[in-house]
Amino acid sequence: MKIAWTQKIIASLVDSEPPPAAAAPALVDTVEQARREWQYAQNYYNSVSDSDLVDHAVYLMQAAEKKYMYLLKKARHEGVTYSPYQ
Repeated sequence: MKIAWTQKIIASLVDSEPPPAAAAPALVDTVEQARREWQYAQNYYNSVSDSDLVDHAVYLMQAAEKKYMYLLKKARHEGVTYSPYQ
């Protein structure tokens, strides 16, 4: 009886379909979010005064800039063009 129960569980796991994958956000949206993160990091850097926080702010700003530049380069390579002013 115990074997039949385990076989039912295994069969239900094997036969079940995987959940649908969530759609990845568009590259334009990802680039825009990275730009906002970079601006936030710059504003944070401009607002801190404690030396430990300045080090942290510099780290955040550099990381956000690198992420934004990477995504911008990727978007250009893929031929993505976008302007919020159109």
